Amino acid sequence: MKSIILPLTRDSDTAMLAGAAATVTNRFGATLTGLFVRRDPKHAIPMLGEGLTAEMIQEICDATEREGLQNNAEAEDTFNKAITTSGIASGEPQSGANGPRSIWRTVVGDISDHVGRCARTADFALCERPKGKGSDRSEIFDDLVFRSGRSVMMLPDDYNGTMLDNLLVAWNGRAECARAVGGALPVLKKANKVSILQVGDLGDDRPTLNDIAFYLETHGISADHIQLASSEQSVGEAVLQTAHQARADAIVIGAFSTARWRERILGGVTRHLIENSGIPIYMSH
Repeated sequence: MKSIILPLTRDSDTAMLAGAAATVTNRFGATLTGLFVRRDPKHAIPMLGEGLTAEMIQEICDATEREGLQNNAEAEDTFNKAITTSGIASGEPQSGANGPRSIWRTVVGDISDHVGRCARTADFALCERPKGKGSDRSEIFDDLVFRSGRSVMMLPDDYNGTMLDNLLVAWNGRAECARAVGGALPVLKKANKVSILQVGDLGDDRPTLNDIAFYLETHGISADHIQLASSEQSVGEAVLQTAHQARADAIVIGAFSTARWRERILGGVTRHLIENSGIPIYMSH
């Protein structure tokens, strides 16, 4: 776990995210990239521009450019303060250099132009809980989960706790969950405690709790087994209750094992955890 990416925009809670990212970066001796997405000034021009002179259009672009540069500078300053406080060096890593480092990058355009693509060459990404359709937070989350092909750790609002010492794997035997566990192996190996939860019978076509526990054992990871029978309580509620009882500081899940439209319209385990968890969710789709 040597490369972490933290996408940011003007609407991000940069102080909270950078503080959490610094903690994880130090834990793994990783390189953290703060990726600030600055809006393209051309996108500020109204789509129906009748009546706008060339001078007016230029003024709109110039004002947007100034605002974007100011937002970038403020976010970089907040990011650097969190990094410096954590004792992390900044700048491109030198050949042969070891230890945690941070890099600041600024890109111009839409979130969908950059975030998912840039995250493909990182070990995992951090982001905030999605909030509001079309918001920067939701666009970053969606682009990371569905377009990066990498693991994503979502932080709850105003999070300021320990992370990745006591992990709960919510196992359902599906491909997305297997991918999440595989991506989380470095995190699981470094944890002080790992628990695996299975809710109900998974059926004959899916690997069970015992199967995934054996897989983790082959990687030197010993885990507690928690198997719950199906009940009137939803699976999402059971996962959060078990995480609380186990005092887990993060949950590993496969994200959106059912169709995303179905999760959003009818609800589902992933959606329930995203909306209600008070601890980080480490996920893969």
